Amino acid sequence: MKAIEVLENAISLLEHKDLDGFMALLTDDCVIMKDAGEELARGTAELHAFYTPIFGGQADLKIELGDQFSTGSVIAVREINHDMNVDGVMKEVDTVWIYKVIDNKIAYMHVFSPDQESSDALDSVTS
Repeated sequence: MKAIEVLENAISLLEHKDLDGFMALLTDDCVIMKDAGEELARGTAELHAFYTPIFGGQADLKIELGDQFSTGSVIAVREINHDMNVDGVMKEVDTVWIYKVIDNKIAYMHVFSPDQESSDALDSVTS
C-alpha cells in the first residue's frame, strides 16, 4: 500500500470516529511532533490519550487533503480541517503534515501550523 493510501485510510477512520481502527494504523512507537519539534505524544498509550478528545469532541470535523509530495515512505501533505470545533467555535484550520509510513503503518507525524492561531487551535482540541 502506498503511504498516501495509509493516510487516506487513517483520515477516514478519524472522520468515522473509529479510534481503535485508527490506533491500529500507528506503530507501537509512533511519535507526533508539532511546529518547532515539540513532542506531543509517543507510543500507543500517549497517542491514545492524545487522540481520544479529538475522536470524542470533533463530531463535524472533515479533513481535506490538498497538495502532497511523497518520496518512498515519507509524505508531505496539506490538510485543511473543516468544521474543527475550537473552544466551541467552528473553524477551518490549515496545516502541513509530514508522515513516515513503515509496513503500512504510520510511524511518525509532524504537524506544521502556518500561524499561532492554527497552532493554538490544535492545542485546544487535544486538551
